[in-house]
Amino acid sequence: AYKVHRVHGLTFDVGAFLNISPDHISPIEHPTFEDYFHCKRQIIANSRAMVIGADSDHLGLLLQAAEQHDAPTTTFGIDAADGGHESQTHVDMIMTPDPSRKTGFDITFHDDTQSFELDMLGEFNFLNAAAAVAIAHRAGVPFDDPAMHAIERVQVPGRMERFVGDDGLHVYVDFAHNYMSTKALVDEMLRVYGERHPRITLVAGTTGGKAIDRREGIVKGALGRAESFIFTLDDPNFEDPRKICEEMASFVSDESAEVQIIVDREQAIVTAIREAREHAERFNIVLVIGKGHETRNIIDGKAVYWPGDATIVRRELGLN
Repeated sequence: AYKVHRVHGLTFDVGAFLNISPDHISPIEHPTFEDYFHCKRQIIANSRAMVIGADSDHLGLLLQAAEQHDAPTTTFGIDAADGGHESQTHVDMIMTPDPSRKTGFDITFHDDTQSFELDMLGEFNFLNAAAAVAIAHRAGVPFDDPAMHAIERVQVPGRMERFVGDDGLHVYVDFAHNYMSTKALVDEMLRVYGERHPRITLVAGTTGGKAIDRREGIVKGALGRAESFIFTLDDPNFEDPRKICEEMASFVSDESAEVQIIVDREQAIVTAIREAREHAERFNIVLVIGKGHETRNIIDGKAVYWPGDATIVRRELGLN
């Protein structure tokens, strides 16, 4: 946003910096990670107060920048005992997953602990919820205000959006589009469903002309856990979508994994669901990633409408 001046001249009452990882690096985006990180942390210089993820890389630099810009800061993070960075020296709001509740977690702030139950799976969603609570608190909402629990009823379209067929087939539509988000998604599937030894199918593509490292990263995030990969179209722009798919397929080093290229995205989703049903003796999960709630593909420089992943999934599962 700062690179292309989308928020030029705006000052935010509360800004949030959740995390940072190599992404959006290409000749038409950020030439280096350093440039990406510099642009992303401009949110600190343009906010009156900050919420910062304590698990973020380069945390010290972020806190230093907040201090330099006189931005009072609330840090949030996962309890170190549950996977948080051991280097955490101080976390204001601590999120602790509750093993007895697959979508439940606690947030502790000073000596007060509040319990939450989301409508969405995903430890990363729990952290996002903790960030939202921290932002609301920085904006003046008391930590123990019942309004904080409004986050429990949130279901974001295209973000860990779950669909279940009458036959028990689980399909998730998610915006995962790089190594970190794909790995987190597959990790969550195994956390929740691992005891059922799921057969996981990944339907994925990636953008043309930018962020080239996503082609390997998406595959790497699921490699060794997904049993079937179907590569398809996802905003190819001026590139040949089949060549993008072929490049992604070349990174599947697991010889036991099934690999297909189906450029037509609708047909790719249909195939994934129908083939999963052919393995009815297994518990099947189909992950359709990259587009989330979007209903357009960028092809040859133009936005081309299409119904969207969720619409195709509902139809194929008979949920319309």
